[in-house]
Amino acid sequence: MTALIAGALPLLLACAFISACSSSPDTSAPERTVVNRTADWHGALLYVADQNGPDPDWGSVRIYDNVSGFVEKSVEQTLAAAPADVCVTPDGGSMFVASGDNGRIEHFHWDGNNWLDGPKIDTPAQSLSALVRGPDGMLYAAAADTAAPAGSAARGGPGLFYRIDPASDSISGAPLSFPQLASASGIAWSPDGGTVYVSGKRKGAGAALVVAAWPSARQLALINLPAAAVNEAVAAPDGRFVYVMGRGKIVKIDAAARAVAGALTPAPEPDAEYYGAAFSADGRYLFTDATPPGADSTLYVIDVAGGNTVQTVRHIGVKARGLKRVE
Repeated sequence: MTALIAGALPLLLACAFISACSSSPDTSAPERTVVNRTADWHGALLYVADQNGPDPDWGSVRIYDNVSGFVEKSVEQTLAAAPADVCVTPDGGSMFVASGDNGRIEHFHWDGNNWLDGPKIDTPAQSLSALVRGPDGMLYAAAADTAAPAGSAARGGPGLFYRIDPASDSISGAPLSFPQLASASGIAWSPDGGTVYVSGKRKGAGAALVVAAWPSARQLALINLPAAAVNEAVAAPDGRFVYVMGRGKIVKIDAAARAVAGALTPAPEPDAEYYGAAFSADGRYLFTDATPPGADSTLYVIDVAGGNTVQTVRHIGVKARGLKRVE
């Protein structure tokens, strides 16, 4: 399936949006950009959840194809409104899209030519922020709702994640809760699956990263983050660092020391919002989106060894949120 997507999809996207296929891609549309690529990027696909999309009422999922260099609108969302994140199975055959507006998850299947709309999974949350595949094969959807006042009908809850069984397209068991956080933004695991990292808003004020043992969820550390607001978290493939996307910066966490190790600010705008991120297979590059107020999102490719930006792709989305990468 991976070979099929890497080979057939670029041609499909090119032919669908260009009146006649040719060896010279049409880059006239502002959302299409041809970039220089390294061998590491060849054949990989980056899935981008665009909360607003061409139609603000729908949003979309865009696919950045490193073979053709296109950024294309591929799926328009009508039921998972305002996509907040996207999760793709390792074989590239299924795509799950989480809603930032109605708490719904939409399941799409790749048939070799198109994404086919499938089951819809309704969660109790009003808004979802992250959708990540855990080491147990379950999908974990973060309820972005803040804790409701006492006596009210809370749809979300403190640091709450709904477990989704991708085999049955249904919620599985009780939600996973991190009461240290008023609301959850992101979740990531260490490479060995023994540690979980959860980003979100602390009770009271500020942002934090909960470090916990997995699967017991026993807290190991609570790290205060120097950011006004935080979004998704990703762990480096070698497990040395965890990166938390935030407002104005990407916070770098030393996993062994369980402490803030610095920050990355690839976007020139100091108030740009970083929502999602993904690593290349070898861990050399970090892909992240940045959305300045009133402007389209830009994709930044960062060489993590030096922290410098090696590639920029503009107009990756109107308001890009989650990123997922499939080799």
